[in-house]
Amino acid sequence: MRSIEFRRGGRAGGGRGGGAGVVEYLVDGVSFLELVRRAELPDALAEQAERAGEFAPEAAPLLAGAYAYPVGLGAVHLLGGAPDVVPHGAEAGETLLLGCDCGIVDCWALTARIIVGAETVTWSGLRNTCRDWNYDSLGALVFRRGEYERSLRESTSQ
Repeated sequence: MRSIEFRRGGRAGGGRGGGAGVVEYLVDGVSFLELVRRAELPDALAEQAERAGEFAPEAAPLLAGAYAYPVGLGAVHLLGGAPDVVPHGAEAGETLLLGCDCGIVDCWALTARIIVGAETVTWSGLRNTCRDWNYDSLGALVFRRGEYERSLRESTSQ
């Protein structure tokens, strides 16, 4: 079982600092953005090498972790209920977790299936809506429902 903390004031899109309506997720005390960046790095490095000729003499962009926490996601959204935002390319049952760091959610998004059980909340099926990258290293993220709801309530009520 993993621990989760929702913290108001995470990094919003466009490189802006923490602001109103931005909630950061910490999984086992580590920013979810960093965990995703680590999971994406092998696929992103392979893509960077494949695209090197397109950008020569500069290096091709390294897109691992090029996300930000979306502004204004509410508790119902993060509990897998009615979504506040549905990014382009999302499939039925997927919930937006991260949007592009440019500030436009549809540009580049990370989704997951959020399943709320009696004792747990599970994020599974992590997927980038623009790339077929592998998130197996993260696996399904299973949290204690009480901790999840308590932290979510505290972060969205501030």
